[in-house]
Amino acid sequence: MERPIIKPIGTPMEELDTPALVLDLEQLQQNISKVHSFFEGQTAKLRPHVESHRCPAIAHQQLAAGGTVGGISVTTVGQAEVFAQAGISDIAIANEVVTAQKIVRLCALAHRAKITVAVDSADNVRSLSEAARAADVTLNVVVDIHTRLERCGVEPGQPAVDLAKVISQSQGLHFAGLTAYEGTLITDTPEELSAQTKNCIQPVLDTREMVEAAGLEVSVVSVGGTHNYEIAGAMSGVTEVPAGTYALMDHRYSATRPGLKSAAKVMATVTSLPEPGRAILDTGKKATGDDTGFPSLDDFPNVTLASLSAEHGNITWDEGNNPDFSIGQKVWYTPFEIGATVNVYDYMQAVRNGKLETVLEISARGRYR
Repeated sequence: MERPIIKPIGTPMEELDTPALVLDLEQLQQNISKVHSFFEGQTAKLRPHVESHRCPAIAHQQLAAGGTVGGISVTTVGQAEVFAQAGISDIAIANEVVTAQKIVRLCALAHRAKITVAVDSADNVRSLSEAARAADVTLNVVVDIHTRLERCGVEPGQPAVDLAKVISQSQGLHFAGLTAYEGTLITDTPEELSAQTKNCIQPVLDTREMVEAAGLEVSVVSVGGTHNYEIAGAMSGVTEVPAGTYALMDHRYSATRPGLKSAAKVMATVTSLPEPGRAILDTGKKATGDDTGFPSLDDFPNVTLASLSAEHGNITWDEGNNPDFSIGQKVWYTPFEIGATVNVYDYMQAVRNGKLETVLEISARGRYR
């Protein structure tokens, strides 16, 4: 467990020790307001996917902002346990829960909160049904439909209809509807994003019609994300959009979501200037959650983040572009994928107007099971 060096409230953020995950509370509010205001005028509502920040305090702020279904989305049972403990009573697990241990914990949670879980196999449905009956609870279940990613999900159409029928006939389970995740769509134009989004979501909506024609009620169609929330949220038949990255944002989305800005960044310190054209930072892979891409360096367009080792960042620049770094100078990273970065911290240093206002615990970090 990280033990933060606690600074007094009002401390200038540059005086925080590094590496530090710093949250700009004003930018967080702006991001939340922008996305939630869209859903206040839509039939479909937002279900914040809190896996990207793993912080109950932020989740409560999202739910209070309006435009939501009144609940959140997570990825694991462990995350659901943390947010239920924090008082959130409607939690969807956007994942299959298969092992006996996790299913027992899932049913225990259903005594405290409305729990929805995704399935893509009849065997999993039977296991959930047996455990729910034994625990005397009812689990809400949605059929996970495969649309794009080579990952979980039953095929749209008749395979999904057949699985929905199995759920509806299973004791301890309530068939709630359908879900799908097409993965992040990064495109060159809004027109291309719209076309790709509709290509992924329409098979789910067509499946909804087939399920309803089979006599089953579909109350949930959960699709889309931060990358396409306006498109998914405006499609007739969609009931909720489980977007998550919008709250904190990251470098991955910066080009396609210019109206949303990074609210959480990593502050590093220059620790060495070993030779002309190179500086070393105290912040490497362990503090940035390096996964699918490097973070970007703020305020230094002519500087390159050449490499990250476990504990160090190696930045370089060409002769003639001297950024005039000094030992002890603070440098800011914008994470490439914010969820991977948040997951290596226990706390966010939350600032307003450049000064520390509070320290937020990332209670669900590391909850993989």
